[in-house]
Amino acid sequence: MRNIFEEETRRVLSEALSPGDDVMIHASLSALGTFERGPDAIIDALSDAVGPAGTVIMMTDTRSFAKTGRFSVDQPSETGLLTEQFRQRPGVRRSVVPMVSFAAAGARAAEYLQTYHSHLDATAPITRLLENDGKILLLGIGYAKCTLYHLAEERHGSPYNFYKTFQGSLVEENREIAPVSQRYFVRSDMTVKKDPSVAGQMLEKRCQVKMLTLGNGVVRAFRAQDFDACCMNALAADPDAFLATRPEPET
Repeated sequence: MRNIFEEETRRVLSEALSPGDDVMIHASLSALGTFERGPDAIIDALSDAVGPAGTVIMMTDTRSFAKTGRFSVDQPSETGLLTEQFRQRPGVRRSVVPMVSFAAAGARAAEYLQTYHSHLDATAPITRLLENDGKILLLGIGYAKCTLYHLAEERHGSPYNFYKTFQGSLVEENREIAPVSQRYFVRSDMTVKKDPSVAGQMLEKRCQVKMLTLGNGVVRAFRAQDFDACCMNALAADPDAFLATRPEPET
């Protein structure tokens, strides 16, 4: 596993991003290597790359809410080490949204931390990212994990999904303090696998991705609006474009 020094991390991320950017991060650190100072080195480099006028956003999923019915803003993120480290940093806040919460820090953090029940809502973080002409940064990870594609699915009303409401309790200091519910556009068949990589391939063919090497992996940076347009084009051509596996036909 290659060691990645802080100077390299800062150089790559400053090339991928610009001051004032709002950027949503998806990452697989193990695909890149071992970072000097660990995740803190990446978070510091991200903050410096976008500067005081920019905003850093990460998903801090707690999908266990579907089983436990309990959510706390203090519970660990289930989206990976980088997101959990980011969530705990001074100045970072997290949205009070069970299952798919977000953490953010920076000039427009409050815009990404509002409650929402659909990616189509005006208050939804992904919708905000599009409105603010924000970017997406994939660190050592492919397009399959780029959450933005769910917005296109919802706009198209993809037939393999349906709306489902999850209910439970908001927890504070291990006490249930209020009921909480969340409505999501989810797969009807959870055995069906999705992969929106066709939209990423389209994005690269249009030369709308900045690709850089970091450690053992690749960093991809692109405008959220560009990826969204590719997702919409892909679904318009094939409503099942994002299905890696197809549901079994009914007999």
